[in-house]
Amino acid sequence: MRILTGLVAVPVVTGIAYYGSSLLFLAFVAVVALTAISEYFTMIDRVGINGFPIPGMVLSLLLLLSFYFDGRFMMEWGLVASVTLFGSWFLQESNVKIAIDQIAYTLFGVLYVAGLGGYCLLIRSFEGGGALILFLFLIVWLGDITAYYGGKRFGKRALARAVSPSKTLEGSIAGLSGSLLAGYIVGAWFLDYMMMSHCLLVALLCGIIGQFGDLAESLLKRHVGVKDSSNIIPGHGGVLDRIDSLLFAGPVFYCYFKLVL
Repeated sequence: MRILTGLVAVPVVTGIAYYGSSLLFLAFVAVVALTAISEYFTMIDRVGINGFPIPGMVLSLLLLLSFYFDGRFMMEWGLVASVTLFGSWFLQESNVKIAIDQIAYTLFGVLYVAGLGGYCLLIRSFEGGGALILFLFLIVWLGDITAYYGGKRFGKRALARAVSPSKTLEGSIAGLSGSLLAGYIVGAWFLDYMMMSHCLLVALLCGIIGQFGDLAESLLKRHVGVKDSSNIIPGHGGVLDRIDSLLFAGPVFYCYFKLVL
């Protein structure tokens, strides 16, 4: 089921990322982000933090729109977010002892999912952004695949036992090898105008940071006591499970191309 789901999903996502219009890609990112943050609110509810799901989803959508317009409305978004979150508490709750928890958890979820995920919109807006976003996706995808199967086949030493006992050092190394392979393949086929050293370096950086993103979501799941963020994707768990590495790798990818290239 895991492989079958991948065979169906990968061509669809690739087609939207590479061939789709900017509006179609925005709609795709918005659907993914809103689904992921809905999973996030369901998870934190398990530890008694209700949060504010509807305001959080609205703020996530507004934040993505700000990214779509090159971050021109970030200052305004900060004001709207502050008023919305405090206003939501005043209208819905009366227990002051949990007010900061609800506001903080909601804001964290919005910034975690939409704030980090929005960098994909900035990358897509670059010249040749379709190829670049596909490059990022392949770095993360191939890294995740090789880490999973490399860990199952060769894994012996735990990478971070307290956070995720199933992740191994051998799987981590296999994942970095997969990310480097993706960097080489895409660099040779799609980005021949870019030096191969840059392709490999950004692949290595995104591979490393992407694994931290995977561990960060594992920490969240460990905290709330769940194995997957949801079961919406057959054989893969939830949407947040599938984009956790991408959420961390995307900003690194953007910063590298913005500051270095």
